Amino acid sequence: MQRKPLLIAALLLSGLLVLSSGLAQEASRNLRGSLQLDDIVGYGALPSYTEAPELAALVEQGLLPPVEERLPVEPRIVKRGQMVDGTGVHGGVWRDTFAVPTESWNWGAGQTQGWFGVNEMVQAWLVDLFPMWMMEEPEPVPHLAKSWEWSDDGMHLTMHLIEGARWSDGHPFTADDVLFTFEHYIMDPSVPSWAGPSAWTFDGEPATLVKLDDYTIRFEFPAAFPVAAFNRMGYLQFSIMPKHVFSAYHPAFNPQSSYTDLLTSAAPQDLPIVTMGAFIPVVYRPGEQLILVRNPYYWQVDEDGNQLPYHSEVWYAEATSGEQRTFNLIGDTGDRDNVENPQIFSMMFEASQAPDSHFSLSFEGFRIGYRMIVNFAEEFGANTARERALRTMFRTLEFRQALSHAIDRDGLATAAFPGPLTQAWYGGYPSGSPMYNADLVDTEAQRYDPELARELLAGLGFADTDGDGILNWPAGTEVAGTNLIIEVITTEDQQAAVEAGQALVTLMRDVGIDMRLRVLTGPTFNSLINAGDFDAVIARVDQPTPDIQMGVYGPASLEEPAWHRAGPGGRNLLPFEQRIEEILTAMRFETDAERRTELMQEALQLHTDNIYTLGLYEARGGLAVHNRLRNVPDDLPTYMYEWGMEHMPWIAFTATEEQVAPRFLDRIPTDEAYQNRAWNR
Repeated sequence: MQRKPLLIAALLLSGLLVLSSGLAQEASRNLRGSLQLDDIVGYGALPSYTEAPELAALVEQGLLPPVEERLPVEPRIVKRGQMVDGTGVHGGVWRDTFAVPTESWNWGAGQTQGWFGVNEMVQAWLVDLFPMWMMEEPEPVPHLAKSWEWSDDGMHLTMHLIEGARWSDGHPFTADDVLFTFEHYIMDPSVPSWAGPSAWTFDGEPATLVKLDDYTIRFEFPAAFPVAAFNRMGYLQFSIMPKHVFSAYHPAFNPQSSYTDLLTSAAPQDLPIVTMGAFIPVVYRPGEQLILVRNPYYWQVDEDGNQLPYHSEVWYAEATSGEQRTFNLIGDTGDRDNVENPQIFSMMFEASQAPDSHFSLSFEGFRIGYRMIVNFAEEFGANTARERALRTMFRTLEFRQALSHAIDRDGLATAAFPGPLTQAWYGGYPSGSPMYNADLVDTEAQRYDPELARELLAGLGFADTDGDGILNWPAGTEVAGTNLIIEVITTEDQQAAVEAGQALVTLMRDVGIDMRLRVLTGPTFNSLINAGDFDAVIARVDQPTPDIQMGVYGPASLEEPAWHRAGPGGRNLLPFEQRIEEILTAMRFETDAERRTELMQEALQLHTDNIYTLGLYEARGGLAVHNRLRNVPDDLPTYMYEWGMEHMPWIAFTATEEQVAPRFLDRIPTDEAYQNRAWNR
């Protein structure tokens, strides 16, 4: 067993396992950087439309309106340019796995539906960032907003919404839903939305949104041409909420409701939900299964007029770890896997090379980084004297240097998976990022040197005064004489992060630090992060496009980054953080590609020179896909601008003879399914 990783390393080096960036791919199935906007989407009325047989049957029974009446005036047309296998066929099941329990269906309030693609299947947003990876000149792609134009002075952005689209209960989608989402979720400080008011503040003043008519809105900005606003209009940060549902729980519309009522609405098992996503959750058995069926009112079609999605159902098995998704794919009970845990690379490769393998496996560049972040906030979430003292140390460069010198990055990478799929990482951006520049990262300054770590800690006054092997806090601190304890949290669905944390406990003990690892469920982990109630975190970072996901790497808003959120009294940025904030602010308005790269590379050097985060190791992103799934490009990135496979379910399809038979067609919601809901009454 010990020899398998070395075998895989040899095969990789000999080119037998092709990376997605390699030249051995068939060009006809590769899309990266090859398309124009018109190759991807369009809007228009087609001569006729075709729906899935199960929907046609409901129309025949009088339970649904005809497909022409359910679609918009001009549906969003997904073009063949992004369909590497062409127009699909209706029917069959997409089988998947998720490992974070559904928190609620109130996605605008910062609550997850389970990640692993569940969120994307039920949400819809103004613009789409995902297709940018396949464009020659990347730009936001129209979604619910089908077009837009700037005013001459750049202070106004007018957007034209898709007209005649409907929510899954048949209620019209209009500008009122967009305003409700913006004003009463995103801009409401009492709602913990994914992007708060500071994300929409420019030159110290908030943007506003005006309804011009039912299908036209206008953003009004206090500064000219804030092009980065588009980055906040995509998935998660501007996923639209149905006003006719959630206004019943919002205090601004219902005086008898409180924010607690709003945040506890849409419980996980309160189904079916109202959505504009491709699929509707209809069955949830916590810890076991989540079932979604096609949305009869989905507002996208292919060029032949077939209403999307192609698949009839999605079956999610709920697990406690993301590794189960791998086991399910290998066992032929799942259809895809984002290969993110290096510990299972061997298993995946061996299974993919079997003569009767039912899935393909490819790897791309170093896109995934595992890092430890420490809490820079002086007051926010610091509830004890120990926490306050520790925050002071985290803000001290010498202390961060000591932590860094205690980390054996090469050892962590080798333990995760020996070979060319992992390597040491020193923080900042993953080296697979287009903004990365190795010459700007001083790896020597963060080398593994436990003796130097001990010297730095001693220089800060730490000493083992009681002889138990753990350093004690120096005199003059609030916690003088007590042991130096750092509690690090991670989430159970990221097994590689858990294993890295276990190794760090030993490495930190070697220099006299008592590091204690806590492995949490996803919702508990997220709540502690949002409350700032943590010392340190070990987590995976997947976003190699820091110019788009700026808050993952620095102070892009008051709620970002996660390790230095502003509290009620604001926050005190360190000098290098202030410069990073200035860079990220400039990036919100910068359109010149060369200048954007210069700015983000300056931020990279500031990040790594100051050990803003502690990189552990990085890994190549991998993607495994069942052979029966069609329309999945060979070079599909696991993440680039947005998630890859998570955005494929509405155009992926299975040939009729290979389809898994649907079992829940009788659960497709019709008007009757929504009539007795509390918000409807």
